Amino acid sequence: MNEKKGKNNMEKEKISIIVPCYNEQEVLYILFAELQKVTAQMSKYDFELLFVNDGSKDKSGKICDDMAKKDERIYVIHQVNTGAVEARQTGVLSQEAQKADYIFLSDADDVVESDALEKLYNTAVEYDADCVCANMRKYWKGIKVNSKYKSPCFNIKAPKVYNNRDIIEKIYISCFGITDYPVNLAAKLYKSALITKAIDFPAIVRFMGEDLSVTLRCLPLTQRLVIIPDIIYNYRIGGGTSRFMPDMLNDFLALYDNKVKLIYKYDMPQDAMF
Repeated sequence: MNEKKGKNNMEKEKISIIVPCYNEQEVLYILFAELQKVTAQMSKYDFELLFVNDGSKDKSGKICDDMAKKDERIYVIHQVNTGAVEARQTGVLSQEAQKADYIFLSDADDVVESDALEKLYNTAVEYDADCVCANMRKYWKGIKVNSKYKSPCFNIKAPKVYNNRDIIEKIYISCFGITDYPVNLAAKLYKSALITKAIDFPAIVRFMGEDLSVTLRCLPLTQRLVIIPDIIYNYRIGGGTSRFMPDMLNDFLALYDNKVKLIYKYDMPQDAMF
């Protein structure tokens, strides 16, 4: 299980960074500056940055277009507002992203560490991983906040490899309330074929639990998962999940119904239902 499978590190692998945005004009330039630091570390690899403008009513669409004019690696998709779930799906299933070997998902108002993609990519290649999962911290008014709590899976000093059987028996239970593995989509690098299979289905939720709804489908399809202890992503406190969402109850009920079906499908412990 610990045998490493490597490729020639000089090979160019295409990474698609997908960023949905809705009324994000205040943070887009900051995001672009931060991503320039990230992509500077990735100059020896082939990558693209794909913005999905989800019907923004402010200048977000124009800002994305202006950035695309300055950098040929930036693409913009404009669509009517359908919500973050379908905006992210639009990005993953787009023609540009489907050319990529790997896909990285980020929110427009979060901050990615400058060496994030390099760490994720090098690990993915070294271990031939379908998914590489790293740690994240909270980010508030420009301040990085290190939490005293971290998921138990990050209590490691070196990369830890899980095969599909390990994932089902040791990791998947986290999707059902017994937390060991973070169910967020960010701070992870996916093989494009894997995240495409996991996200190419009618949205279960509209807002609340979107990451979990995809991770529920993604983990059982993952043949090799690698977890690294590095903090590579800063999640901004005060984003969309802190606002009132009229569909919240419907989302919770839809997630619960889906989880019950998966509990039986993958023979999970019955207490995972509660």
